[in-house]
Amino acid sequence: MCNPQLLGVAESRQTARMSTTQQHGTIGHVAMHYRPGDEAGARRLFELLGCTLVDNGPNPGHDGFCSIVVSGDDWNYVDDMLYLSKASVPQLALDDAVADALGAGGDDQHPALTAWEDLRGEWPETATHVGLRFRSLDDIERAVEAVQAAGAPGGELEGRVSVSWFRARKGKRPEIDARMDASPVFGDDDRRAFSDYGVQCFVRTDLFAAGLLTFGQLIELDYYFDPAFAEPPSYGGSE
Repeated sequence: MCNPQLLGVAESRQTARMSTTQQHGTIGHVAMHYRPGDEAGARRLFELLGCTLVDNGPNPGHDGFCSIVVSGDDWNYVDDMLYLSKASVPQLALDDAVADALGAGGDDQHPALTAWEDLRGEWPETATHVGLRFRSLDDIERAVEAVQAAGAPGGELEGRVSVSWFRARKGKRPEIDARMDASPVFGDDDRRAFSDYGVQCFVRTDLFAAGLLTFGQLIELDYYFDPAFAEPPSYGGSE
């Protein structure tokens, strides 16, 4: 069951910096929902991202509920996870009402929605998203390539998922620049990540959402090089 591709709990050296009295809580979970008919696609996308799916809800395998484990061997059964289940009838009704009011996807789509979608496409960091941090750059590259293939014409999730990426900022460490240049994902792209020493990939899908399904979901995939963990990060700085 366990898949250690993703790191959902704090590194031991980071935990050591905090006393027990400082550790007031953790991020327990985020609940995701899908439309009827999208369960298989939603589950498959999480598998492509390296997550483990656990059917541990009431009537496992029948009500469309499962736990999405992102921390592999580090899972303690209650922290650092996602829940995936079918959207309720009231939520679907609200989604449809919002989509109709905004003309979502139509020729008369509200300009505010169009402007927001344009910004989210150009710079997804500005939109609400869920972030997953990977243990290795190789793993994040494999996940990106798998999602690309699934969303491509003829792929198993064609038209339902896309991915974009932002490489680590140049000039921080020569070996980081060399690794980025040699990457099958980041090598030919000049877009830069929001934080120092990190890469960002954004998976966009309409298969599920942690809010209104009309707006879909962004999942950010992160990897950080040393010395990112040595001090609070610097975000949005110059090259």
